[in-house]
Amino acid sequence: MTGDRGGPPPREEDTDAMDLDAVLREVVSRVDPVPPAVERYAHAAYAFRTADEDFADLEWDSWTDDAEALTRGPDGTRMLVFGPAGEAGTSIHLGLTRTATGLDLDGLVEPPGPGEVEVEFRGGVIRRPVDSGGRFDADLPAVRSIRLRLRGPDSAPTVTGWVALG
Repeated sequence: MTGDRGGPPPREEDTDAMDLDAVLREVVSRVDPVPPAVERYAHAAYAFRTADEDFADLEWDSWTDDAEALTRGPDGTRMLVFGPAGEAGTSIHLGLTRTATGLDLDGLVEPPGPGEVEVEFRGGVIRRPVDSGGRFDADLPAVRSIRLRLRGPDSAPTVTGWVALG
């Protein structure tokens, strides 16, 4: 009789190797388990990406960089840079400033051009136009994390990873 996949049954040495793999996975999961938060982030990162989107990775974050002189704007503004992504090398620059009711977001897309950006957060999405100079802004409620999806007229959507806002 054939195996589950329509081929010949596995050889004895193959089943021994499969058993060893299972034993090793079980031992590693007991000795050094994956933290639940890492597993959640891994599932979220895998789930959001589709074949027709370009991913813009977080390249720079003013909260983790010591060069305060490079950060312009009001005190407490967090600066983020995503990209480059896709054939055009799209980069997204963000400034996030806490307000009494949430966050003020100012963005710039390079290379510049018109489009639309979706700011996603738990419980909602805010869609804002991107002008021909690549600028956009949004007033956000008090949210804990965001990600962006940029849609331009002539390119695949560009998506950022989720960013925790503290």
